[in-house]
Amino acid sequence: MEKMIEHSVEKFSFDDFKSHLQLVVDALAESNDVSIMLKRQGNHVFVFYQRKYSDEVNEILEECEHEYQRRLKEGYTREQAFQDFMEAQQEISKYLQ
Repeated sequence: MEKMIEHSVEKFSFDDFKSHLQLVVDALAESNDVSIMLKRQGNHVFVFYQRKYSDEVNEILEECEHEYQRRLKEGYTREQAFQDFMEAQQEISKYLQ
């Protein structure tokens, strides 16, 4: 069953965004169930945040958290996690063009 989705998009200049990162932190602090995506186009940064997930997405996130915790126990480092994230982002971007 899909849950209602509440979202917002804010647009900032890149310089303003760098100066006001607290806005992102505030959006994260508003809820225990929030997703934030940043997009830069030239000198503009778009901040999109979404507060609700479908049950399917919640299951995927829970599965990912369990996998991450399992890897941590095996010695998975922050650097490895970041590298995996960058590789996943590159793979995803292939399908978005």
